Amino acid sequence: MAPLAPGGAPYVVQVPGKLILLGEYAVLRGAPALVVAVDRFATCTVTPAGRVAISGVGLGSFEPGDGGDSLPFARAVLAQGPPPAPGHYRIDTQAFGDADAPGGWTKLGLGSSAASTVALARAVDPQAAPAAIYRRAQAAHRAVQGTGSGADIAASAAGGAFAYQWWADGAQAPAGAWGAGDGAGQVTPLAHRQAVWAAWAGAPASTPALVGQVQAFGARQPAALAARYADLAAAAAAGIAAWGAGDRGALVQAARAGGAAMQALAADSGAPLVAAAHLTLARLAADVGGASKPTGAGGGDLAWLIGPDADAEARLAQTAQGAGFRVYRFEIAAEAAVGPAPP
Repeated sequence: MAPLAPGGAPYVVQVPGKLILLGEYAVLRGAPALVVAVDRFATCTVTPAGRVAISGVGLGSFEPGDGGDSLPFARAVLAQGPPPAPGHYRIDTQAFGDADAPGGWTKLGLGSSAASTVALARAVDPQAAPAAIYRRAQAAHRAVQGTGSGADIAASAAGGAFAYQWWADGAQAPAGAWGAGDGAGQVTPLAHRQAVWAAWAGAPASTPALVGQVQAFGARQPAALAARYADLAAAAAAGIAAWGAGDRGALVQAARAGGAAMQALAADSGAPLVAAAHLTLARLAADVGGASKPTGAGGGDLAWLIGPDADAEARLAQTAQGAGFRVYRFEIAAEAAVGPAPP
């Protein structure tokens, strides 16, 4: 879709979600992570109006300068500048959940706060390049959340499958990295774009809370945490190489190593990174010669399901569904798009 200019006809920004498949936690120390943008989309619909108004579906609304505290990520985006054109900016991340889950709509851990931040940043400046959107959204996201490598921001801004690296000290980043606030990220696209299966492990997880527990462990035992990070980083490096080469067998092995590294980190830190559901899914995956592991920060969010071939992967998905898990198939999504708003 061709970019539009603010202040004219209504337009909508569509932003993909993310899954961090390998390299979680270690990415905060500069190690590479394997990240994919997936085909669940946050939107920001812009309708021209006489003043600026921001709203989030189910999350409230505000106008700049009202002195409130609703929609903190959106407020942080506006604080980064440039000022938005007058209009109503309506953010919707309902697609990042499952409306048919038991108990009603359930958040799936696809990076809704990051995607909504990127969606608004792109809506305010629809012709900006992905690097510029990343810088604005990452600075805003960290201003509110206080932590985070920006892997989820990068997925929503850049799309695709990629290796992602982040440097807390942006001065250490190589030329071409996307600088943002107190750090810089680098996106290295991977050409292979196989679909990704995932299963819901049972409950939404709080990334800041889990990261905090891991960091507290590191403060007590820095050498032990460094060893766990090294294992996570090694699995991620192997997975990135396997994904780029389209080597499914090597990718399964990397996923197994990454899952084992997450279990070790959970055991050492006491953080609930690996739920009982994750262990069940890993056993089901092993039965078909595949692997399953938590994605992102872990906890109760989505688990990655991968088989040694497409048929085995489909059987694994069917078996997991038969065991009571909600299972999802995600295609790799392109970068954020801007187009006319539907009538």
